[in-house]
Amino acid sequence: MTAQTTYDKGTLLVIADLLFFAKLQAGARSLGYDAIGAGNLDIARRRLIEKEPIAVFLSMEKERFDWGAFITEVKGNEATADLPILAFGSHMVGEAFKRARELGADMVAPNSQIASEFPELLTGLLHYGR
Repeated sequence: MTAQTTYDKGTLLVIADLLFFAKLQAGARSLGYDAIGAGNLDIARRRLIEKEPIAVFLSMEKERFDWGAFITEVKGNEATADLPILAFGSHMVGEAFKRARELGADMVAPNSQIASEFPELLTGLLHYGR
């Protein structure tokens, strides 16, 4: 790897705690994608406009982040409605998975699957969104 690496496949918006963000960013970069984060809803909105991500990985356990409002807003906006969203969280929050689907998340997955199958989930999410 050179000092300057180009992530030419696109940018992912990852909304998660710092540890999960770092793991997903490293995974994305190893596959040729960049990953940016957002700590709150206002920053997430700005990143959607400024960075034009090709997909979103959204933790349903991010503190002080209204993930339901974010999904509703993204899917309800004509400019971002087709942006694929994968919502993830602890396997113990089954109701949250159901709610995320109802609000428009394209895919849902437990944290363990995100950690172990990231490349496959990313590929599926990007193909699903087309």
